[in-house]
Amino acid sequence: MSNLILKKGFGEMDISLASEAYDVKTSLLNNSKTMLAVNDGFEATMVADSQRSLRHLISQIEESRKAAKAPILKFGKMIDGLAKEFIEEVKEEETRIGRLLGAFQIVERDKKIAAEKIARIEEFKILSEAAKAAFDNSDSIAEIDEDSRTKILRLRQEAASKHDAVKGVKVRTTIKFKIESEAELMAARPDLFSPNDYKIRAALKINKTIPGITVWEEIKSY
Repeated sequence: MSNLILKKGFGEMDISLASEAYDVKTSLLNNSKTMLAVNDGFEATMVADSQRSLRHLISQIEESRKAAKAPILKFGKMIDGLAKEFIEEVKEEETRIGRLLGAFQIVERDKKIAAEKIARIEEFKILSEAAKAAFDNSDSIAEIDEDSRTKILRLRQEAASKHDAVKGVKVRTTIKFKIESEAELMAARPDLFSPNDYKIRAALKINKTIPGITVWEEIKSY
């Protein structure tokens, strides 16, 4: 039986089987499809022989497939290795500055939230005062309303100016952990053993204090 044949086409890789493989396949299937029942030892032997032949063809094709893919997979790993080596320092630096920006964004986000809370309280006061003034002087409702709108707009502008967060930059907080003592972890949480990252992360979302594990949060922009 011939192996898989890789034929290079025009700018692409054409993959095809040797013609002998198709001949063998047709012959074996034509033979096996005549076997519709097993009624005696002779027929059983014939069916067993046919099954062995079919299995042998399957095995040969599988071996051919692996052999044909081997150099391509090796080449792919070389590409992956080269790209990983080249980009490793870049990824580390992107992560480093991402943490810097992430920390800054969190601080500025908190400033923004605090400023907006204060602004909402002041807006409520302005609206309350405007409602009282309108009640006392119904002839000046339009003027009072315009004045309150101007004050509220100014408040919102002031609140927006009280932070320097970069627009469009999102922040992701990731839970990181390190197993310091497998014995302590096993004693406290046997359900997490053998140490399973997925289960541990899920458990840490509920309780960040688990014996044997050091936990911290990593804030990074993206």
